[in-house]
Amino acid sequence: MVTLQVILPTTLLYSSCSLEKTLQCSCSFYGIPTPSVQWLMEGVPVSVKNMDNILQVTSTINAPWANSTINLIGKPEIVMSLHCEGKNKYGIHTSSIFLIPDKNSVSKVFTKGLVQGIVYGSIASALFFFLLVLLAMKVLKWWEKSPIPKDEEALILRKPELLEEPETSKETEAETLPVSVGGKSLCLWEPRSSTS
Repeated sequence: MVTLQVILPTTLLYSSCSLEKTLQCSCSFYGIPTPSVQWLMEGVPVSVKNMDNILQVTSTINAPWANSTINLIGKPEIVMSLHCEGKNKYGIHTSSIFLIPDKNSVSKVFTKGLVQGIVYGSIASALFFFLLVLLAMKVLKWWEKSPIPKDEEALILRKPELLEEPETSKETEAETLPVSVGGKSLCLWEPRSSTS
């Protein structure tokens, strides 16, 4: 006896969305073996037992059909993508839905971000100013404890070249020797070697 096994890859039969008090989207798949259905929000799978109660998923399977519905409690604040994916071992089929918030939601998100930016910017500026004051206090304390007398500090600040020693080349230093010849005095320069 020969048995035939029917194989059908997953096929999307329909998908729809409606908005009343909540956003409700449904999709239905057909396939042999019966496909499994999964919802993805921004590419992340949504579990049937969603803890935050923002998304509620219900699914029913009546072989070879698989139906699933998702309810979004509240309105989306940002543009989000929602996907309904049906698959069996012979194929995958996906329906994509883009949730676009109304203008009021966008302005609320913008305002919230603006306020957060101002608050965080103020905190960062205050911390920077505080650290700058601490650094200035540290430098002033170091300056007071510095071993340079205050009179010399003024001299250093006004004319630092007065404190520098004149440069002399060790290799060309010469020594003068007084010599008298015929009642006249002469100066002789005698080079001397430097030892380092």
